[in-house]
Amino acid sequence: MNNMSKFTSLIYSLLIMVLLIGCASNNSDPLENEELNQQTDTEEKANETALDYDGDGGFLWKVVNGETTMYLLGSIHVGHEDFFPLAPEIEEAFESSDVVLPEINMFEAEVKEEEINEMALFDDNTTLDEVLSEESYAKLSDIFEAHGMTVENFKQYQPWFVESLLSEFVAEESDLSSEYGVDLYFLQRSLEDNKEIIDLETIEMQYEVLSGFSMETQVQVLEYYLETYEEQADWLNQLGYNWVHGNSNRESFVNQLSDRFESVNEEYQQELNDTRNIHMANKLDEILQDESGHTYFAIVGSAHAVIDPSVPSELEEKGYEIERVY
Repeated sequence: MNNMSKFTSLIYSLLIMVLLIGCASNNSDPLENEELNQQTDTEEKANETALDYDGDGGFLWKVVNGETTMYLLGSIHVGHEDFFPLAPEIEEAFESSDVVLPEINMFEAEVKEEEINEMALFDDNTTLDEVLSEESYAKLSDIFEAHGMTVENFKQYQPWFVESLLSEFVAEESDLSSEYGVDLYFLQRSLEDNKEIIDLETIEMQYEVLSGFSMETQVQVLEYYLETYEEQADWLNQLGYNWVHGNSNRESFVNQLSDRFESVNEEYQQELNDTRNIHMANKLDEILQDESGHTYFAIVGSAHAVIDPSVPSELEEKGYEIERVY
């Protein structure tokens, strides 16, 4: 595949990257307590053979305001065909809904290559080899070569964009695929059932998050990703396993997502998770306050639902009673 065709295929995967929020890290620190050791034992047993992706999946909350009901699903944006159908509680919540609220309606998101280039390219004469360590740049070159590409053709691109390309490579090497992403699963069904779809964010907002990090943070994230690159596909597989078995593996799933943020700096979690959670909670609050009498089914990445300040915790701060359904 040549560089331009790879670039075109990346346009869609960039959407997936920002939605994944955390699917890019492995915890390399020593385990310090019995709970984490139990988590490791569970993961090792799961990896002795091919992972079993046949489970119920997900984390579901319910909020009621007057005659208006809102379900909030903590989802995962890549998946496996064995994920489905999900738990009856989740499937029934979707069936009962009038309006579906994804982060982004990927069937209508319009992304132009020129706009991506404007955000992704360095705006001065800086090149990638100048901001990365020599070791990191050499490893990046090796990875590109393994995929029939050359790092020289991407020297003008900022680290956040290059990381998104690596994320696509990792997804291709894993058991999971955006084709079976839980949000996509419900979006497809929403179209079939003629349900109204309202985005919680805009595509512009998503790209502004990725491109808005300081150069220091971008470099830190990319170099960490390169350092742990060989582990990423297995890590992503384990994330899928923990999500689809979420009722019994919730702690393991939350720890995986938390490790991502702990491996970088405060700016990373603040912009990629916290600020967006506050924005989405505010939008859900507006919908609930409208008291339309409809039933809503909101779908957000699970990190937005389990890492505080989470969307559920922000709604609780606003005075809503949040019921954990599943």
